[in-house]
Amino acid sequence: MELKVVGREHLPGVMALCGAEGYGSYTEDAGMTWRALTNPGVTTLVAVQGDRVLGVAQMLGDGVIQAFLVLLVVHPEARGRGLGRRLVEETFARAGGKRVDLLAEEGAEAFYSRFAHRRKPGFRLYPGLPS
Repeated sequence: MELKVVGREHLPGVMALCGAEGYGSYTEDAGMTWRALTNPGVTTLVAVQGDRVLGVAQMLGDGVIQAFLVLLVVHPEARGRGLGRRLVEETFARAGGKRVDLLAEEGAEAFYSRFAHRRKPGFRLYPGLPS
């Protein structure tokens, strides 16, 4: 398994992984997804085996202090083998910074609690939607 910077050839695999996890924002429009994965300040790596995308991590950061893990998906067949950790660690190393913040999906807490961490409350805001 090899970690690579996301390329256009990986986009269908990334979108399929996101769709399987119910992350509709990443499946609505390929152009929008590509921009989100590659805009300035974004570091996105994929885990590939042959031409198959088995994982993706997307991180936003200032390269100095702060990074935010936006997306981490590992194909169910590749889970439990350290791939998620490798993706987080390598994406953070490339993004730079002193810390990573993230919002975890229900059930993912056990995975993230294995990293050195401090728990903090968080929110996801949706400007323009009724509260």
